[in-house]
Amino acid sequence: MAGTLKIREFQLNGNNRWIDIQSPTAQDLEQFALSHQIHQQNLKDCLEADHLPKFEDTESLKFLITRVVVGTTRVEHTVQEISSKVAMFFDDNILITVHRLPHDFIEDLISRYIEPQKIQHPKDIAVKLVKGSLRSFERFQLTLNEQIDHIEDTIFIKSRKANMLQELYFLKRQSNIGRKLLLLTREVLTGIQGHHRPSADLQDAFDLHNKVELYFDQLTDDVNNLLTVYLSVSSQKTNEVMKVLTVFSAFFLPLTFLVGVYGMNFKFMPELDHQWGYPAIWAVMVITVIFIYVWFRRKQWL
Repeated sequence: MAGTLKIREFQLNGNNRWIDIQSPTAQDLEQFALSHQIHQQNLKDCLEADHLPKFEDTESLKFLITRVVVGTTRVEHTVQEISSKVAMFFDDNILITVHRLPHDFIEDLISRYIEPQKIQHPKDIAVKLVKGSLRSFERFQLTLNEQIDHIEDTIFIKSRKANMLQELYFLKRQSNIGRKLLLLTREVLTGIQGHHRPSADLQDAFDLHNKVELYFDQLTDDVNNLLTVYLSVSSQKTNEVMKVLTVFSAFFLPLTFLVGVYGMNFKFMPELDHQWGYPAIWAVMVITVIFIYVWFRRKQWL
């Protein structure tokens, strides 16, 4: 959940700064935008909770949005439920980050690189932050893979198969959203690359993005295949039930016909007065059952 406003400023080398803003209100950001020449349209995008990743190079401050996976339950299936937005404004001298929730990778970045002053350029911090968001997708992919393994075990191993169609739907939605966000995040990295000197860190971010994107492509295929398999297994189970019901119907249909005929109680029915009429009907019914059974066995339907 979002907390109270928290603003931290970190001094880098020279005049370079990083300003981190957590849980701001619209009024807080409007005042901050006036003092730092942030365009109102970018400010509006920054306030939209479900805005997708993007990169803009139209103002003095470059503007980008990336998303961090924060979803922890299986029923979360929208962009806002699965992920949280991190907005960044930067140039050669300043980086401004705006986010609603606290994130562990930001605190780790501060403790590992900012406080020891291992990073001195705002653009380098922006690359690190995008990498941190990509690692959240990597962890999310591992969670989804565990869910897929669980569903596979349930379908193929357990004798009683639960109705997992809803769970598969959520899994499909989550994998598709992750794939879409990663596709848009590539544009963010490409935008940073156009304004960033070649570096191992930026190349590492591209490599991480390619790896995670490949994982999500495979994950989406696995979910679609699993959904097909589940529907096939459910259809097979339905066919088995229908087969049993059909076998019972085939046995009892001629017997029902016979007892129906001789249960009409018409006055002139010769068989009713016949001494061996009752045993004869029983004999006909037994022979009919044996004939049907032998026929089914020869057809390998039993």
